[in-house]
Amino acid sequence: MIALSSLVYGVTHAGRRLEILRGVDLAVAAGEIVALTGPSGSGKSTLLSLIAGVEVPTAGRIRVAGVDYAGLSQDELARLRGRRMGIVFQDFHLITTLTALENVALPLDLAGLPDALEQARRLLDQVGLGDRLHHRPLELSGGEQQRVAIARAFVARPALILADEPTGNLDPETGHRIMDLLFRLARSWQAAMVLVTHQPELAARADHHYRLDGGTLQKMAPQGNPFCAGDRV
Repeated sequence: MIALSSLVYGVTHAGRRLEILRGVDLAVAAGEIVALTGPSGSGKSTLLSLIAGVEVPTAGRIRVAGVDYAGLSQDELARLRGRRMGIVFQDFHLITTLTALENVALPLDLAGLPDALEQARRLLDQVGLGDRLHHRPLELSGGEQQRVAIARAFVARPALILADEPTGNLDPETGHRIMDLLFRLARSWQAAMVLVTHQPELAARADHHYRLDGGTLQKMAPQGNPFCAGDRV
């Protein structure tokens, strides 16, 4: 589902070149859940943006769902995101003027797919918001807004979910329920998922756990201890 090869990403700041990612390799199979941890500013969100095709690498190769990003236009990358990916953000990113139902139906509407509202309604029922269909985001709690965002991410039945600190703005109890929902949907829909998190207990639930630090990606042992340097990817 994801194949990253020798990925490099850098920016120039105040006349200095900053290398954020240095030769990152990563493979994620269909249906696998991968957790990505690391210190703040280590490039975790940048890596998700590269996988989503929002950022362009300095060097290296990105393939998602068999599609090589090399030479694709921004419009082509946007269509790929719409067809194959669902994205869950820390800050929800709901459209405040739309109802929960309209927010979830939006990806289907943009893709010109039929029965968008009915599909959105079924999914909101599934995430426990069947009685909140016509509420706007500011009329919902943080946990409810994130459930709407998760429903929106899954409504087009994507093969890949990218989740960037999805519980970062939630209290621990609500965050736990949200992660239970996210893992349950990913498993039941057989969607691959890359989850950025600071929480070791969430990383431990994934099929594989990687730590990003100093621009390099290191695979972690199931107990949370890194493998030897030879296992660095």
